[in-house]
Amino acid sequence: MRNGNKVYPGKLKSEVEKALSFYPELKNVAIEFKWGVFTQHSFMLAQPKVITMLRNKEDREYQIIMRKKFFLKNKRVPNRRIPSDVLVGWLGHELGHIMDYKPRTNWNLAWFGIRYYFDKSFLKKAEITADYNAVKHGLIKELLVSKEFGRNPMFFPWKYINKLNTLYPSVEQVKKWAEEVEV
Repeated sequence: MRNGNKVYPGKLKSEVEKALSFYPELKNVAIEFKWGVFTQHSFMLAQPKVITMLRNKEDREYQIIMRKKFFLKNKRVPNRRIPSDVLVGWLGHELGHIMDYKPRTNWNLAWFGIRYYFDKSFLKKAEITADYNAVKHGLIKELLVSKEFGRNPMFFPWKYINKLNTLYPSVEQVKKWAEEVEV
């Protein structure tokens, strides 16, 4: 499905459009939300489209890659589909990454990618920044719901929950930010 410079699966139309509504600064930024496979042990991944890194940063395009089986055929979740507010929170987090990428030069963004992949402390800072961007843009309720969902052992193995607890802000931290940030 295409809506201007945004491309996304029709099955996620309402979640994608709701998440995007919190980021008016991304209106003119080309973003493709797509199903795909990637090597990281997560369910979504935001990144620039590599070929567009040869252009000016203002013309850069981005993609958010999602694991289809996890979102639409998850046997652990009621109705086999991740709840809508959880998806909006996760998408809002990924859009928070794009907000972090946008002002960076292409060289800085390439260096960012290398550090993100190899430096765990840098990875943690990047994930904190993405969540903070989501809070600043008003995605507080959805981000909190997604964090609580992601830490529920009914849906996730403890290994994954421990990873979230190590790399991402806690529910309490997000609530604290929400109190500090004027939305």
